[in-house]
Amino acid sequence: MGWLRENWFDLLLLVILAAVVVAIVLFLTGINPFARQPAVVSGAPQSEVQTPVEAPVPPAGESPPETQGPQGTAQPVEAEKPGVSVLPLPPAVETPGAEPAQPTKAQAPAAAKPPQPAVPEKPAVESMPKALYRVSIGAFAKPEYAVDLAAKTRAQGYPVRIEVIGRISRVVVGPYSSRAEAERVAKAFSSYQPQIYRGDTPLPKGIYLQVGAFRKLESARDLAKSLKEKGFDVVVYYRDAWARVWVGPLAPEQVREVKTELRALDLTPMEVKGGEDQGS
Repeated sequence: MGWLRENWFDLLLLVILAAVVVAIVLFLTGINPFARQPAVVSGAPQSEVQTPVEAPVPPAGESPPETQGPQGTAQPVEAEKPGVSVLPLPPAVETPGAEPAQPTKAQAPAAAKPPQPAVPEKPAVESMPKALYRVSIGAFAKPEYAVDLAAKTRAQGYPVRIEVIGRISRVVVGPYSSRAEAERVAKAFSSYQPQIYRGDTPLPKGIYLQVGAFRKLESARDLAKSLKEKGFDVVVYYRDAWARVWVGPLAPEQVREVKTELRALDLTPMEVKGGEDQGS
């Protein structure tokens, strides 16, 4: 006891140094001797991590041990993988305002193709007849008579035109695609001694002086009648809804003289050569 009393200070330093060394070793190894073991609480949620229990591995050549089931029958025990515990996943919680998850390519249903519009079949192009039929219902040396008959026929709903043949204005109804239809129209104008012809009338030949073109047949009739009374050779050419008043046909040496006479009547003559298409 006398030694302890004399060397107590050195012994205290030695104990402190030993405690420091032990603390350093425990810190480096990660061992905490003062940590409490977690107590098992009844009714704990399944989401808490539990310490997996490793099943004993049987020796080579032996079958795994069997456990007794609830009815007393022996059932094999499936060995769990060491260090792995299977826990149930928590239910998915939808966040307000979040967009729904888009299905993957494997889950997404195949998009239905929009119906393709049916391509209409092109209608068969009807071949136009090579020649049309027309019905002549009157030919007049006085153009005002031709205009009166043409206006009357048009008022009845017939397609009509006035053709020029020399000094004659001829009233024609048509065209019609078949002779039978032309004959039916000719019967309706039987009192005019109609004539049916096929094709088109050749364009007028010679030289004419046009002194007016009118939308109204009445206006063309009045001018033609006035010039006819003054001794001019006058015809009316009526196609494509225009009634043209022509003076002629004229010989080339007559053109200048007749132009002078027409200008004296405050008219503006315009030379029209025969064979030129003046309308349809």
